[in-house]
Amino acid sequence: MSAYQLRAALLVILIGLLGSTVLFPTAARAETKSLVWLRLDTEIEVQPNGDLKITETNVIDFTSGTFSWGFRDLDLSRLIEVRDIRVTESGRPLETEVTTDDNTLRIKYYFLTPARDEQRTFVLNYTVVGATRYYDEGDQVFWAAVYSERAGFPVQNARAVVRLPAGATATNAEVYGVRADVKGLGESVIIAEALEPIPSGSEMEVRVQFPHGIITGEPPPWQQAYDERRRFEETQKPFYNFFTLLLSLLILFGGPSLALVLYYTRGRDPNVGLVAEYLTEPPDVPPGVLGTLIDEKADIQDVVATLVDLARRGVLVMKESPVAWLGGALTTTDWVFAPGENFGKVALRPFEKKLVDALQLDQGERALSSFRNRFYTKLPELQEALYQTMVNEGYYDRAPNTTRAVYTSLAGVLAVATVVTFCFSIAVLNQLTDLAICPPFALAITAVAFAAIAQAMPVRTRKGADMRMRAEAFKRYLQNIEKYTDLKEAKDLFDKFLPYAIAFGLEHSWTKKFAAADAPIPPWYMPAMPRPYAAGRGGQFAPASRPTVGETLGDISGQARADRGIEGIEQAMGRSISSIERGLASMFESMSTTLSSQPVSSGGRSGGGWSGGGSFGGGSSGRGGGGFG
Repeated sequence: MSAYQLRAALLVILIGLLGSTVLFPTAARAETKSLVWLRLDTEIEVQPNGDLKITETNVIDFTSGTFSWGFRDLDLSRLIEVRDIRVTESGRPLETEVTTDDNTLRIKYYFLTPARDEQRTFVLNYTVVGATRYYDEGDQVFWAAVYSERAGFPVQNARAVVRLPAGATATNAEVYGVRADVKGLGESVIIAEALEPIPSGSEMEVRVQFPHGIITGEPPPWQQAYDERRRFEETQKPFYNFFTLLLSLLILFGGPSLALVLYYTRGRDPNVGLVAEYLTEPPDVPPGVLGTLIDEKADIQDVVATLVDLARRGVLVMKESPVAWLGGALTTTDWVFAPGENFGKVALRPFEKKLVDALQLDQGERALSSFRNRFYTKLPELQEALYQTMVNEGYYDRAPNTTRAVYTSLAGVLAVATVVTFCFSIAVLNQLTDLAICPPFALAITAVAFAAIAQAMPVRTRKGADMRMRAEAFKRYLQNIEKYTDLKEAKDLFDKFLPYAIAFGLEHSWTKKFAAADAPIPPWYMPAMPRPYAAGRGGQFAPASRPTVGETLGDISGQARADRGIEGIEQAMGRSISSIERGLASMFESMSTTLSSQPVSSGGRSGGGWSGGGSFGGGSSGRGGGGFG
């Protein structure tokens, strides 16, 4: 064997040894443990002073794994003291460890020898003080003979035996949590035998009553509070549950129903019928107002439409402004607003004047980018002016934003009421009823209902409803203009109706249609492209005529004519149409995003009777858990 082979063999052996060291203990730790709880018998001996001597006999069949200890937990909330603790196996005492934590006493006991694949019997003895209940009609022993928390292990068989002191006989006896055969009524020894296995999580409670005055002692401190709570749950709580459910149902169905009634009675426009299938001319109303009238919201789209309308009227011009980056390696486009030939000469409506003032055109040219994170402060004023214009024109009795704010505020009040009611329900109502969560849930649904109708509650007057129908008819015309008009013969409609197309959200399709018809570039829009010039007086050069889209790329088109004739012209026109379409679309998008942008720091914008103690289970002492490990 070579030296190399020897080293390889030693390495394999070393890895094998390490693997066995690591993996085998891990496998041992992961060994599955299981057992069968064959019996859990509990004997309760009532002492003359009221103390209870408890004996618990656990017969366990350890089926797999190794076990070395067991434990028994006792809930101390309905006890005063646990003493005289002793655990044995076959009469031999086991080492025990008693600890108390969070109102629970744990008795942990260690086996004399580990248990594995065998049957073992463990007996727990202890005395409890303060578990017996005292009533004038009869004293009681109420004990969890089989406790519920058993680490997932069912008890196959169980028996509970209650031994009363001398002179006492059972006047009542009952078992809760499991079907059981109860014997000994009228005697001093009561035996309850479970008739079925008891799953983990279930318990067997035994309750025995005997005449008062036979044993000494007095009610434990916890009894009065417990009895009062039981009395409340049996007599008053059902009424609280009923009224809470009734109130919740009234809110759940009444609130949304009220919202629906308000919508049908106050949130719908008068029915004016269909004015026309389409209209070829817009109503004599500014595009921004018509856009606001249709969707009842003065948004940035209406502001942009107003801007373009002002440009059409000569109040301003818009210029493409190339911006070079990285030494000219990258170029982006900005837009510049400049005063037009009619700036200061035409009458403006209040909202139009506010827009012109916000652009500060009286100070000369302004780049669109200069309004980024600044212009948003002007928007509320512009929007309010648009809403007020619609009220002044008689389209609304109250501004839509005001109506929406009223119902949104009401939804907000209901949302706050939901939170307050939820906190009250958790802190107070939860003690009175099992349905404490229902009222806040019903209020939350009502708040959602009012928030949902808030957007639909602005209502137009008859005049406003009629004008809205006219605006919709004109919008249908713009949407399908190629069906009604030969665009090549009506190229001027592009510029004329562009503001309305923007207000209606049709600007992209509008531009595409007229780009295909090679419509003239609007005179108020100056692309960053060379225009053909003709010689004028004195050798000066001036625009030869209002250029078409194809003429805008004159130089390229000229070269195309020279190179490829008619085919070249068509290709150049196609390129020019694409350029203008992208330019206008980019301008509209830039204006929308820039004019509404705001810094993060500004906070952007961006739901037989018992004597006492109740008449059902779940109230026993001795509850807790137990298990083995």
